[in-house]
Amino acid sequence: MYIGKYKVLGLLGKGGMGRVYKVKLPQIDKIVALKLLRPHEHMLRLLGRARIEEMFISEARILGRIRHPNVAAILDFDRDLENRLFFSMEYHCKNLGDMIGEHYLMEAPTRLIDPARAFQYADQVLAGLDRLHHDGILHRDVKPYNMLITDRDEIKIIDFGLSLLRGEACRVPESFKIGTPYFAAPEQEKDPDGVDERADLYGVGVMVWRMLTGYLPPDTGEKTRPGEINELLGEYWDNFLLRSTHPEKTKRFSDCRDMQKSMKTAYQKWHDNLEQACRMQMPEEDRRVEVESQNGALRKKPLKIQARDAERVFGLDSQWRPLIRKKTMFIPEDSGIVRDLSHGLVWQQGGTRYPVEWKNAGAYINFLNKIEFAGICTWRLPTIDELKIQIRRSSILGDYCAPAVFETSRDRLWSADSKSFTAAWFVDTSLGYVGAADFTCLCHIRGVSDDLSCCARFQFENGD
Repeated sequence: MYIGKYKVLGLLGKGGMGRVYKVKLPQIDKIVALKLLRPHEHMLRLLGRARIEEMFISEARILGRIRHPNVAAILDFDRDLENRLFFSMEYHCKNLGDMIGEHYLMEAPTRLIDPARAFQYADQVLAGLDRLHHDGILHRDVKPYNMLITDRDEIKIIDFGLSLLRGEACRVPESFKIGTPYFAAPEQEKDPDGVDERADLYGVGVMVWRMLTGYLPPDTGEKTRPGEINELLGEYWDNFLLRSTHPEKTKRFSDCRDMQKSMKTAYQKWHDNLEQACRMQMPEEDRRVEVESQNGALRKKPLKIQARDAERVFGLDSQWRPLIRKKTMFIPEDSGIVRDLSHGLVWQQGGTRYPVEWKNAGAYINFLNKIEFAGICTWRLPTIDELKIQIRRSSILGDYCAPAVFETSRDRLWSADSKSFTAAWFVDTSLGYVGAADFTCLCHIRGVSDDLSCCARFQFENGD
């Protein structure tokens, strides 16, 4: 199936206005995202085709005129053979909604994000919004699923279908809701055309609250502090988050830079206090590190597991996090390996320097064996059961203060387990969950071995 010159690889999402596909330019094998205007009949009755096309073209123009590292770039705009409008833009496998595990049950708890990482994401979102606001553009749909995350862990803001130029009237029926429940500011629900920049800042505040606590902000009448939900936060984030999500816009931050400055202060105070607490708690010790994971024999044989069976087979909760967590002893060595005394395994401490497609995993493992990395020639791609033991918790002070055993910048790791003929399973060791991704997505690879060195293997095979 083709849309214009683009070969369709799969459906990424759909809504009332159209569909977004993962596509490829056949001549150069470049993968991009393509948004096709294909409105639902209900939307056609509500808005009319002319207004829908006008909104679609407006979204493309916004993407085309804004150049900023935190705003997704448009690549092409055209009509297909059926005269339907479409545009292509840069594609990234990850988005913030998937990372925190948000789904259609919005009130359900989500996965926590480390405060340092949450700060970086929010700072980039505010930087991108500041660029939009500078041109008088209000996004009006700030939420996790509209935040793509690149392989360099950078935010790219997408979906400007509901955007508005400052002072412009949107001209849609009152029954047409602008924004997403819980993330849309209260004044936007009442008067979507009358909002200003502070409506977008409200959405950012809700995202930060959710990243740090796993929950949406409480109802207006409740006075729960974020630090009461996640004790790791202490009191340092409370004033910032309560002000960011205040129902009255006059009591929120005035603009993106004002909000960035306050957030940086909150983060720095939290970080300084955490460092002091860690110095008091963690005495000088040897290089042995204990983390929580499952003990006992771990499955080594790769499996093909469908999504409906993943929780049961991999032993996961509803957020796809490991259910069993016991102590595992890791000992890092200077040769670039980490010994797992609890399971008799040897790991690479790092892994691939850059993230790669799943199809390249075999070549990388063969390379490790060819060069006999760390004197070992029995490297292999780990299973999900084996990768799960590397997950660290960062919501408990002791775990947060413990030194990292593995290279922390390479935290999204391919497994040997596949999901289908086009997708495989991975583990995000920082966020602590198991997920699936298309073969063309990029993750790191970290080899594992049963610690049978080349020398020992030669002696064993020759009966010595």
